[in-house]
Amino acid sequence: MTGMRDSQLVGARRFESFVRWSTYFALATPVGTLLGTVRWADRLTGAPLAAWIAAVVLSLALVTGNVLVTRWSIDTLVGRARRLPAGGVAAWLLVLAALVAATFLIPLHGMGMTVAAAIGAAGASFAPVLNARRALLLHAALLVLAVPLLGFGDVALLLTGAVMISVILWVCWSSAWMLRVLLELQAAHEDRAALALANQRLRIARDLHDVFGRTLAAIAVKSSLAAELVKRGRDDRAAAELTEVQRLAEEAGTEVRHVVRGELRTTWDGEVSGARSLLESAGIRCTVTGDPVPEECAEALAWVVREGVTNLLRHSAATRVTLATAHEDGEVLLTIANDGAAAPGSAPTGETGDADGGGTGLRSMAERIHALGGRLSTRRDGTWFLLDATIPLPKDDPA
Repeated sequence: MTGMRDSQLVGARRFESFVRWSTYFALATPVGTLLGTVRWADRLTGAPLAAWIAAVVLSLALVTGNVLVTRWSIDTLVGRARRLPAGGVAAWLLVLAALVAATFLIPLHGMGMTVAAAIGAAGASFAPVLNARRALLLHAALLVLAVPLLGFGDVALLLTGAVMISVILWVCWSSAWMLRVLLELQAAHEDRAALALANQRLRIARDLHDVFGRTLAAIAVKSSLAAELVKRGRDDRAAAELTEVQRLAEEAGTEVRHVVRGELRTTWDGEVSGARSLLESAGIRCTVTGDPVPEECAEALAWVVREGVTNLLRHSAATRVTLATAHEDGEVLLTIANDGAAAPGSAPTGETGDADGGGTGLRSMAERIHALGGRLSTRRDGTWFLLDATIPLPKDDPA
């Protein structure tokens, strides 16, 4: 994932460099049009040499200012904005005005193109930071400014100048727009990677809680039983229970590796069998009744059995537990009932929390059930506490 992100950053930086230099090249158009006018003129006319020199120097100064403003625009676009000096902007605009004035001292027909290129390039320097609406407004303002400078008498020059201004502006804006899209796409990839990482961490945390909740509960029950057996002088039975504790601890290490690798799989029969064995070790009678659980619902309901049994061992004084499944109205209903709830008016002992706002285990169970379109709820019936999990039956299930 890190290598992919580094590759994307390198690609974005390369494209940013391409956008910068292609934009700088487009903004050098005033120099190109001025030199082209001189190249294709039959003679340099009677214009003073100072006017020619001034025009060349001013066009070079204007292009330098264009590059600096464009650099600020692109830096702002990519999130590296810096302050644009007001004095520098004023000097740049004075250079633009002086260049336009100098072109009127050189009576060549093609000098109008230099005027159009100067106006278009100066306006396009701000294009990278503009959205489409503002770019359209800038485009209109540049055309309005260019019309009186190019003159109304030469329609061909007016149209050509308008096209030149439009091309320069929209070439710069479209290049910046592509860079903006690339940056947004890169940000979306980074957000997706961060979300995937967060989901992975959430999965690992949820699975570790669900797996080790029951494992630790089993270790606690068997350790207590072993201690009680030792007190009663039944050392052989205590040694067997301690051996079982050792086995559980070794299995926990294997389960950790499965959780981290995403290889953990829970089966309905395995969880029911493990729950029955654990409850019987704690001296709690367990009864399993009801309809078979469809394969599509088995894993989610197996997690409910695991967490539900773990919670009742921790929080209840149950002596009897019932795991009942039923197919009702196109749904699979699992009910885990225990007789460890407190009598009305006394401190609660059997509740495992609210399915919508209880502990981590209940939230984890609810997430698994909700992902399949089901629901999780808890209720009391006298001294019995009941945990209900309901999942819709698969549509093609004959039940």
